[in-house]
Amino acid sequence: MAMTKTVNVSMPPEQRGLRRRSAVPRNRMNRMRGAHFRSTCARGKLRRAPVWEDKMRTAFLMLSTAAIALAATPAQAQSAAPAAPGDDSTAAAPPIDDGYAGDIVVTAQRRSESVQDVPIAISAFNSEMVEASGSTNITSLNGLAPNVVLQTQGLVANVPMISIRGMSTADPDPNADPKVSTIIDGVYIPFVSSTMLDLFDVERIEVLKGPQGVLFGKNNLAGTINVITARPTDDFGGEVRLTAGSFGLKQFRGKINTGRFAGDALAAKVSVNFRDYDGYSRNVITGNRLNGANVKSVRGALNFDQGGAFDSTVVVDWLKQKTTGPAPHVLDNGDPNWDLLPDAVKTDVRKAAVPFDPYANTESYGGSWTSNLDVGYGTVTAVLGYRHLDYVTRGDFDGLITPAPQLDVTRDFSGNSKSAELRYVSPADEPVDFVVGAYYQTDKWRQFNTVLANPTTTTLAQLHQDTESYALFALVNAHPTDSLTLSIGGRYSHDRKKYDIASQVLVNNVQRSSFQSSLEASWAEFTPRLTVEYKIGPSAMLYANYSQGYKAGGYNSRGTIPENVGPYDPERVNAFEVGAKTDLFDRLLRFNVAGFVNNYRDLQSSVTKMGSVRPENITTNVAAAKIYGFEIETLLRPSHNFTLGANIAYLHARYTDFCADTDGVFTNGAPEPGQCGPAVPILINGVPNGSFAVPTDSSGLELANAPKWSGSVSADYVIPMSFGEIKLHSDARYSSRFNTWGRDNDPGYYRNEVVLLNASIAVAGEDDKWKVTLYGSNLTDQEVISGAISAGATPIQQFYQPPREFGVDVAFKF
Repeated sequence: MAMTKTVNVSMPPEQRGLRRRSAVPRNRMNRMRGAHFRSTCARGKLRRAPVWEDKMRTAFLMLSTAAIALAATPAQAQSAAPAAPGDDSTAAAPPIDDGYAGDIVVTAQRRSESVQDVPIAISAFNSEMVEASGSTNITSLNGLAPNVVLQTQGLVANVPMISIRGMSTADPDPNADPKVSTIIDGVYIPFVSSTMLDLFDVERIEVLKGPQGVLFGKNNLAGTINVITARPTDDFGGEVRLTAGSFGLKQFRGKINTGRFAGDALAAKVSVNFRDYDGYSRNVITGNRLNGANVKSVRGALNFDQGGAFDSTVVVDWLKQKTTGPAPHVLDNGDPNWDLLPDAVKTDVRKAAVPFDPYANTESYGGSWTSNLDVGYGTVTAVLGYRHLDYVTRGDFDGLITPAPQLDVTRDFSGNSKSAELRYVSPADEPVDFVVGAYYQTDKWRQFNTVLANPTTTTLAQLHQDTESYALFALVNAHPTDSLTLSIGGRYSHDRKKYDIASQVLVNNVQRSSFQSSLEASWAEFTPRLTVEYKIGPSAMLYANYSQGYKAGGYNSRGTIPENVGPYDPERVNAFEVGAKTDLFDRLLRFNVAGFVNNYRDLQSSVTKMGSVRPENITTNVAAAKIYGFEIETLLRPSHNFTLGANIAYLHARYTDFCADTDGVFTNGAPEPGQCGPAVPILINGVPNGSFAVPTDSSGLELANAPKWSGSVSADYVIPMSFGEIKLHSDARYSSRFNTWGRDNDPGYYRNEVVLLNASIAVAGEDDKWKVTLYGSNLTDQEVISGAISAGATPIQQFYQPPREFGVDVAFKF
């Protein structure tokens, strides 16, 4: 997990009444209301850790060089004042004896606890860590959390791909529920296209690894991204930040806090973010830049708290984003039309040839309303949420300019989600404590798809889906001794989906085929969790955890014949994790280790099936998989001013049963090498067309976005000055070669082994009243793909991450 120090830590209002297990009861009337969350000390912030792969000489040499350079680089200070006493809303950790070794406080178990006290693997990032290297969205954190990949999907602009421990989802369509859930201020976000989070005014981000089905929303088969935005503070103040950087980056961020008013009952905050980025690629056909973005966003928060048993906070936000791209680099697959591409795009990955400029225009708004009532023996919390999303995307999916149009795809989407959660949390300082609750969520959306398949053929689809989910959950912790904790929990989930699809195929503007279907299906599952935790001492803990995860079934949006629509069944996982969390040598060294085994069955994945006029990528239950590995994280703090971090992760991800036709080539049904089942006749609207899909043993395919080795090294140093401080940071992030597609082992789908270097230097006044930061990312200018795809028999298209970038950030606080 990411590790750092913290002072005056405050938790979101939804966590009122929840205490760190080891904390003594606090005087409720002396609360520190709305304290601004700080997970670094007054002088420091955390940086993440290193890795090198022993088996690969290249990686070893590169990372060794990076580590030497970093060790020689001054790092940021980690001194911290003791956490101020607070009440239920602050959730502050107890004071730390050594004065600088604080912890991030998280809410992974719906209680505010030090990240070191939670018996699961967690990576936590505070606002300083997010912003230090010019981070703009969640993909900027890629490489900092072990066994976590955060990057873009590739083919459709502004769609993230999040992988935790080798399990990922990258489908932009709303039918495809994610395997990693995103929670913002306690509210589950159902639509993948709205989770490319622009990281402004964020208090912290928690990455919870493994199934989180007991306490968090839904669709968290592989893990959960829990985002907590900043809350109003007690005192009046604000901040203005101006950023300029490579490729036309211009950004303005500002926020203002009113302080307490209306007899100290209310506090409010407003923050804004405007970002304009030209993009680092160019479309040689239109002459315009690609991979650029224009972002406008506003967030407001209002807190009510009179110091009594009740408090309530409303957070609302609005975001509008226009993204251009992506910029595909197309590989030669023998198609004669590839030869017609301009020579410049065949060798330069920063140049693309697209008949038009692809785009994604997104607008979203919503919020959360969290209320807490201290009932004397515990706290009742209610969280209401609403999200709305509109987006229009257009892309060219074949990667060629002749013929045109070909696989020119436009999606027009609108949807909204409503959710409610009610839970009761008992006091922590009891022989038995528990969390119980109920959850309800519903979403409705519609999407219109227009696919210009080729110059003569067009497919149209009108899609509507209503989803309703509810759950009951509980987690009970028993403490038979001061050292031993036994936990048992579970969640009963029920999901229902109503799906309507109307599809047409037009050839030369004449309807060739059409169908309409109204479908409904429901699924239910109970997912348990068992945990044993043993404290060796005040700063060392061992734990073992067993949990199950579940993701509901669904329908396909790309089906142009009824047979391809679905439904497909749920997928499930049995997960085992053991680990240790330690602070050694009077908190000089933090050493955490976790090992895990995840057994997946009925995996939902895409295969190629024949549609009405062409092969289609269709989601179905195709496989079982076994994934195991380990993660080691360390943090060395030799002084108040110097911190070294390191992490290393190993991942073994393999299919154990995968019998399907994955190549999209249909034959006369003759036996094929590796055939593992009978040939299946291809049906067009229920009628055989004389061709067959032949399933073959595909267990040799590699899972997508599952690097065998990954990790990072980091160093931070603070130099005290008469005017304030000079803060220096550098890090190196490593991953071994891995497949980004997962449906073919062709080398074109692989991201090569790479080490990415980043650094920043900041000059700050006293208490950071002003700060000027110079930062650089990808300093060695590596060419790194974020993803690669192929739409049927079209060439492989690779999509690249930004090249070397520099920037300057100027901040003023008042």
